[in-house]
Amino acid sequence: MNDINPQIIELLVLRATEGLSDAQARALKLLLKEHDFEDTTELDLAAAAAANACALRGAAQQEDAPEHLQDKLKQDADRFFNGQRVVAFKPKPLPREDSSFNWGWATAAMLAVAMFVTNNVDFGSEATLESQRDELIARSNTTVIDWGKPDDPAYANVTGNVVWNDDLQQGYMLLSNMPVNDPASTQYQLWVVDSDRDANPVDGGVFDIPAGETMVIIPINAKLEVSGPEAFAITREKPGGVVVSKGPLLVVAAV
Repeated sequence: MNDINPQIIELLVLRATEGLSDAQARALKLLLKEHDFEDTTELDLAAAAAANACALRGAAQQEDAPEHLQDKLKQDADRFFNGQRVVAFKPKPLPREDSSFNWGWATAAMLAVAMFVTNNVDFGSEATLESQRDELIARSNTTVIDWGKPDDPAYANVTGNVVWNDDLQQGYMLLSNMPVNDPASTQYQLWVVDSDRDANPVDGGVFDIPAGETMVIIPINAKLEVSGPEAFAITREKPGGVVVSKGPLLVVAAV
């Protein structure tokens, strides 16, 4: 099977379960077109099923999770891969000897279920994030901005960069030697400066730096659409982040 961009799966699951913003919808349309996939209603049905199975798997991993949840997850996986031939992704037709033998074009959402069930792929893993980041860098209109030299001595050794693509509203932070935080007391928060939007920077999401990690890749989760951001800045806030930060700015990448 051809490699499926994990962002397609993420956006499909989000559309099926919560809905997409205008920017996310445009990004999904662009990605589907780029991979020659036809957008059908089956995509949402399959993605929702994948999300449900993944949620069940997460619950089943809890120490005191009831046994029936683990059984339910296994049953879902068996049903999707042994009993159904749903083809939600429909690439441009290719010649084939047996047109009914189409499992090779199984849906990305069903692939997501398989990968979660078998633990073959972790969408949050550094390896996956690194490949997604590399793919984004290879795209046209992607900007790469290095972090500037921090003023705070505690962050003096921090290096890395920010990768951002306006068309996809997607980006990643690469951070090396970022001090560890205790999520119970503080979390880091990214801010995206877009002067065309309003006076306040856009919340880019909160994140943590775990102990023992010298280099991390963090996806940017901009809460609003931004266009041509002028800078990215990191602050340290209370758990869950804040709506408006009082600073100080710990690490900054400016265009």
